Amino acid sequence: MSPRADGSSDCRVVKLGGSLFDLPDLPARFRRWLERQPAAPTVLLAGGGKMADVVRDADRLHELGETVSHWLCIRAMTIHAELLSALLPEAALCRSLAQWLSAPPTDLAILDPWIFLREEEPRLAGDSLRASWQVTSDSIAARFAQAVGAGELVLLKSAPPAPGSTLADAAAAGYVDSFLPRLAGALPSVRCVDLRSTEFSEARL
Repeated sequence: MSPRADGSSDCRVVKLGGSLFDLPDLPARFRRWLERQPAAPTVLLAGGGKMADVVRDADRLHELGETVSHWLCIRAMTIHAELLSALLPEAALCRSLAQWLSAPPTDLAILDPWIFLREEEPRLAGDSLRASWQVTSDSIAARFAQAVGAGELVLLKSAPPAPGSTLADAAAAGYVDSFLPRLAGALPSVRCVDLRSTEFSEARL
């Protein structure tokens, strides 16, 4: 992947919202969406979904604290990475940024974010991610996109953003996490796609 003049590459980073795992046709639906996209190496990162919601409820009930809760939610994301690997066997499961950078180019990879977040992300330039509820898989995907110089970040979600929304509007409405606006300025493009819609309606933020 050769970098462009702006420092970006042809790589696409895609966050797949954890809420989408209840779709019975999720693998086929994702493949249909991907087939409509311009050809590019794609790295897929899954949100925590209902497992993260369980952690959120436990935090409210037991006062776990944001740091403990954050890392439990990252564990949920690693489980969803394994689940996606089973649903999309054509994808290579990647355990770290270093592994992805050193591996032969592949059309589709799935990132298990644990090592990236524990060991690699804190050493990257720019705004480091916080261990807090402000940071979800939206910002984690954005941070990985920054690390690999991705040409775009795509957020696959269960609904579209409100019409005419800016990234700040979407964060204020809870459509994306509140940390994402701090990261998106370094990304060439952020696209939001309603994967539940028949035609995969989308908007740029």
